Amino acid sequence: MTELIKLMKQRQSCRHYSDKPVEAEKIVSCINAACLAPSACNTQPYHFYVAHAPEAVAVAAEYCKGEKVNKWVSEAKAFVIITQEHAEIPAANSEARKRDFRQYDIGLAIENFCLEATELGLGTCILGVFNEEKLKASFRIPSHKSIALVIAMGYPADEQREKKRKPLEEVITYLR
Repeated sequence: MTELIKLMKQRQSCRHYSDKPVEAEKIVSCINAACLAPSACNTQPYHFYVAHAPEAVAVAAEYCKGEKVNKWVSEAKAFVIITQEHAEIPAANSEARKRDFRQYDIGLAIENFCLEATELGLGTCILGVFNEEKLKASFRIPSHKSIALVIAMGYPADEQREKKRKPLEEVITYLR
């Protein structure tokens, strides 16, 4: 098993964090890893807003709670808000211009972010439920921008769970 596969098996959504704060340089390292991900025509259609100070973390946690989900987010020690940015595909790539690759590009970047966080001993959870308007207003994110996802992070308080995945036979079809 490769070191990368071991890291992938180790990475999981963390919902319980210790009281230890997350070092700013580790957040920057995760963002650097995210920026190394491939993107369509190298457009890198994302921007990272970091809530690291305790006051900002409390605000982000408040607006990442849903009615029935994410009740645990107040345990997180940092949040990274990822906005989807404009991606100008060069005119020479006329076929690529017909599609919007930004969600895929952001997904690739976030996977790199989370793997780096795991390597650094941090836990992450990717949040798709949040109050976008209140996050934008609170952190002065321009209203025309769209928040793609939010990553909650901190040092895990719990032991790693066993990762459960479908058997390969259920997810592979060989074409003939």
